[in-house]
Amino acid sequence: MKISRLTLVLLVVFACGIATSCAPTYPKEKIIEGVKKLCEKEYQVEVEVKIEDTTMGVRLPLEGLFNADTLQIVPEAFDKITGVMLSASRVALSSDRSIDFYTVITYDKNVPGAEVVMTRYVHDLRRFFLGDISRGEFAKRMVFDVRFNPQGIIDTWLGGFTLKAQKMPDFMCAQASRRIIDEFRENRNLIGKFKVASCEGVLEGGVFKFTVDISREGLPMSELIHGKAWHEKVLDLCLKKISHVIYIYNFKDFTAVEVHNKFDNKTVIAGKNEINKYRKRRIEID
Repeated sequence: MKISRLTLVLLVVFACGIATSCAPTYPKEKIIEGVKKLCEKEYQVEVEVKIEDTTMGVRLPLEGLFNADTLQIVPEAFDKITGVMLSASRVALSSDRSIDFYTVITYDKNVPGAEVVMTRYVHDLRRFFLGDISRGEFAKRMVFDVRFNPQGIIDTWLGGFTLKAQKMPDFMCAQASRRIIDEFRENRNLIGKFKVASCEGVLEGGVFKFTVDISREGLPMSELIHGKAWHEKVLDLCLKKISHVIYIYNFKDFTAVEVHNKFDNKTVIAGKNEINKYRKRRIEID
């Protein structure tokens, strides 16, 4: 089996990190400097690094980030971003400072406010290298977003950047939202049948509250509005994805999960003791 450079490097770092005889390669007082030097030496990029609580943020300026015609990330830029992610993970795994999350924020000064944001949970890296989670599952556990952030414009003007400490509930909500969107866009049984306009979640008052805007396409108007089967199954499928994320992180500090679809104004609520049944269900939408 061919091992990627990313996997090989991180395996070496991880092996050293769990060995009792290994001193931290990047002591907590040198962690910021370490990320900067790695990125400059191995990927020829200068980055800004900040740590808030247990979150390490790396801000990467990269001209030519987007294709001018398609607004997609160009392959060469993506290679740079993944390289910086590698550097951040190497330092996080080899430091004696507690880092739970690391995020890379990439921007192009010629496209003000547009940012590519990638965030990982450090413990997911450890579990991956221990064989506790598969490569495919590991890929799904990275939160990826392309967003327009006015704060990013201010940061670029002033220099430095604003970093908000990542909290586990927010990370879980972002990951669950991405899994829901990907399911409707990538599942061959659902492609072309549904439109996902939005999907957002938040933990509020002990309840995971998700608001989606998912509509069915290609059906008569009467069925779009009044058909019960697909309306309910859409909500059930969302609950299945959310319950999976709650399960994999063994998160207990909540009371219920609520999913509301703005398209048809329908809502489903499942109590803490009910959601596991959704994770195990096989849901097929005709």
